Amino acid sequence: MFHARLMDRPEDYKKLGINPNKVELWEEGRRDTSAPGNNEVWYFDATMEDGSKVIVGFRPKDPAKMSTDMDSPNVNIMITSPDGREIGDFHYFTAGESLTGEGHGCDLKYGPDTAKGNLKQYDIHVEPINGAGADLHYEALAEPFRQGTGIVAFGEHDEFHHTDLSVPKSRVTGTLYYDGAEHKVQGLGYHDHQWMNANPMALYHHWLWGRMYTDKYTVYIYDFVANEKYGFKPLMMFGLLDNETGKVVFQADGRFTRETKLEKQVKTGREFPKTSRYLFKNEDGKAVDFSVVWADEIETRDMYTNAPEPMKRQFDAMNIAPVYMRYYAKGTVVFTDPSDQSKNTGTGDMIYEIRLSRQAR
Repeated sequence: MFHARLMDRPEDYKKLGINPNKVELWEEGRRDTSAPGNNEVWYFDATMEDGSKVIVGFRPKDPAKMSTDMDSPNVNIMITSPDGREIGDFHYFTAGESLTGEGHGCDLKYGPDTAKGNLKQYDIHVEPINGAGADLHYEALAEPFRQGTGIVAFGEHDEFHHTDLSVPKSRVTGTLYYDGAEHKVQGLGYHDHQWMNANPMALYHHWLWGRMYTDKYTVYIYDFVANEKYGFKPLMMFGLLDNETGKVVFQADGRFTRETKLEKQVKTGREFPKTSRYLFKNEDGKAVDFSVVWADEIETRDMYTNAPEPMKRQFDAMNIAPVYMRYYAKGTVVFTDPSDQSKNTGTGDMIYEIRLSRQAR
């Protein structure tokens, strides 16, 4: 059986040149190369006060061309209007039309589309080429969060990796372009930066990703479970940030239990957790009780059944049959800190996704 682990040992920080106590600006620059198998994404989303939502992703390589040895930059945008309609677009560019900055924060210019930021502020422009676009400003309300080095490594010699580095809460203002009009918006948003040298769906059996904003706390969770080849090992990223200070007050140290109640999803025929409860208790005595119950299904994608034949053959080669669910949920978090004998509770709305890449039939 092969190994899977979160890289959080002292020797890992030293080898990678990562400060264990602080996320540094260079970490937002490009982390991988255009070598075959590599890819990267700078992801942004926001939920606006008018009920609209937006998702934007910048990638130096087309996910369908990860096996090539050259960049194929692309940008996708998906806007959900207040009445629930989805308006999206995908922009593709050549390597010569694009710039992916290294070492000086997020510095991306893909054709007319740009993203620039420094872990505290970001400005995003997506040209409304086919009707969907955005000009958004992100102002961080919480410090960046990284679990360990942010890198999950796979293999006998850590030869494969998948990662996450996030700015989990920002104030977002600006303009969304859709329906032939400009829509001034404001709300709350999230950003993360991921880089990888293997398809994540080939590494994980499933994952749950989400964040929740309560009156007191911001909750970040990435609950990865490696695939059978790696022993279904749990690989948890979890952080609790104080809204008043923006500081991380709790970071999981690997000690946790998970309780779920499964329910079959009719369209996919797969079982997903209707309720999830996580109990974290660190060595220093700090503890978090986090529970979430989904109320509505926002999106269902049977990625295997509905895939075109070339993509289905790729899934077959990886021996997976992925499906994707996105939920609106209600969550509760209880934080216990023995250092000051405090116990605080927060509740809030949560949007989270589950991607299941189980063995193909």
